[in-house]
Amino acid sequence: MTQRLSTRQPRVSTRNEFLRDYQLRVRALDVAVILLAIVTGLLLGWGYGGQFFSDDRPRQVFSAALLVVWPVALWQAQSTKATIIANGLGEYRRVIVATMWTGLIVMSLAYLTNTTYGRWFLFGVLITGLLLLLLERNLMRRWLHRRMAEGKPLHRVFLIAPPSPLAKLQDELAGSQGRFVTVGVLALDDGWSPRSAVDSAVASKADTVLFAPGGEIDPQATRTLGWAMEDTDLSLMVSASLVEVAGPRLSVEPVESMSFVRVDMPKFSGTAVVLKAVTDVVGSSILLILLGLPMLLIAFVIRRGSPGPALFKQERVGLDGRTFLCWKFRTMYVDADARRDELRAAHGDDGATFKMADDPRITRIGRFLRRFSLDELPQLINVWRGDMSLVGPRPHPRDDVERYDDLAVRRLRARPGMTGLWQVRGRSDLSWEESVRLDLYYVENWSLSMDFVILASTVSAVVGGRGAY
Repeated sequence: MTQRLSTRQPRVSTRNEFLRDYQLRVRALDVAVILLAIVTGLLLGWGYGGQFFSDDRPRQVFSAALLVVWPVALWQAQSTKATIIANGLGEYRRVIVATMWTGLIVMSLAYLTNTTYGRWFLFGVLITGLLLLLLERNLMRRWLHRRMAEGKPLHRVFLIAPPSPLAKLQDELAGSQGRFVTVGVLALDDGWSPRSAVDSAVASKADTVLFAPGGEIDPQATRTLGWAMEDTDLSLMVSASLVEVAGPRLSVEPVESMSFVRVDMPKFSGTAVVLKAVTDVVGSSILLILLGLPMLLIAFVIRRGSPGPALFKQERVGLDGRTFLCWKFRTMYVDADARRDELRAAHGDDGATFKMADDPRITRIGRFLRRFSLDELPQLINVWRGDMSLVGPRPHPRDDVERYDDLAVRRLRARPGMTGLWQVRGRSDLSWEESVRLDLYYVENWSLSMDFVILASTVSAVVGGRGAY
């Protein structure tokens, strides 16, 4: 009798039960929502002349097929994967993709079995189900965010890093709004052991190990750490020291026995750029039509409030350093430009841009307009003309641009925008360095989905009026 020898240890469960319960709830609700969409289609008799539960066998077959295929497609698309839950638009994209695959599979089954079916029934159920699924995921995300704020994190992290960046990494994790919480740390030194590190992670009840060795990552250290985690439910995250690079630009590419993180270069041309330009023209045209009368009223109030024109134009620097005339409602007295250098010298401000919280050059009406960013509405004309975009870095005057360092000059790789990350993250409350960092992040990582998120976030930022002066 041969005895099998094994070096495997008994499996240690480190699973986050809160995360697991949330995933199970979402999957159960997905099935309920899909069933609701199917029943709605049956009740309304879509594609069957309003007949409910007739003896139409194909409809019964396709109802059953949808109830089976759709949840499987959502599972196959990993729509409840831990890394995308409550994080960006990835979860919604996967729900949409799973729904499209469901429709294709069911139609393929109908073709292969030569079965006649009500197309309006199928399309009606798919569209209704998709809308209900997206609503359900959004409501569950809101509930999850409330639970995370109450101290129920998605990931309990054991952090392994050199002593110097430990504090910063902990701050980054603490700023994840409950998505990550640090439950233990290990400062790397010459005597650290992957096995003891994993034991410490298990003892701290972590479900994730974040390995941030700093500098060049030692492949053997990472491999050994992964081996030590084989008998646990721990997941491993490895910091590749990639700062300010968005997830869609990163991909793992295996090369023989190693894996590399590939970073795609920023895209400044192509289909997405054309679609962005079309969105700008269409969006600005619609907004100019809708806001035309309010803009005329604002112009009238400005003329009545102080001497001078209603509109203010200034040369700004745009895409690739090209200058254009930027239009705004006048919010300052007519001698504002003449007093600028005097105020800059008085405040000892030699930065690239000059801002004052209580600028004496601003009129009473102008202060109100600035608080709610109404002074920037004429820039819709610049967007329509192609000088600006709805979303992008803030356009600066020529004399400010002449003060740019080599890093800030990269802002000019994108068309300037009426709103941007600087608008939704603090506006004038941000330091120059922070605003440059946000603008460069946008320039390097922009996408149409990011633009739509920024536009939606701008509404709440403007209504709140924080950082506007």
